[in-house]
Amino acid sequence: MHDVRADQLKNRIIITIGKLDGEAEMQAVARAVSEECKKLKKGFTCITDLRKYEVQDDAFEHYVRQTQEAMIAAGLAKVVRVVRETGLLGHFQFDNASMDVGYHADNVTSMEAAEKILNEAAG
Repeated sequence: MHDVRADQLKNRIIITIGKLDGEAEMQAVARAVSEECKKLKKGFTCITDLRKYEVQDDAFEHYVRQTQEAMIAAGLAKVVRVVRETGLLGHFQFDNASMDVGYHADNVTSMEAAEKILNEAAG
């Protein structure tokens, strides 16, 4: 399960990733992110909702890294991840990949907190 959409008014991409159904869906997420980024201006922000994400096999981590690199190349400025309050910490897979590609994301536990951080950063 995934949903990717660009909010052109806020110059923001919102990515929701839940339980993914294998490699084909991971590729679909990567394609969707790339397409939606084209609708935004350089300096865009990102909310990644991982509250229902389930850790994928390490063999697929390159898709996460590839997608993050594409977002940086498209002009990504800031990322906030919405993660579970307790339980499986799938966001660590994203944290590790983002450190490799050169950025840090704030982790929060609600969409409201993510919006607040990015709206304040936009000033």
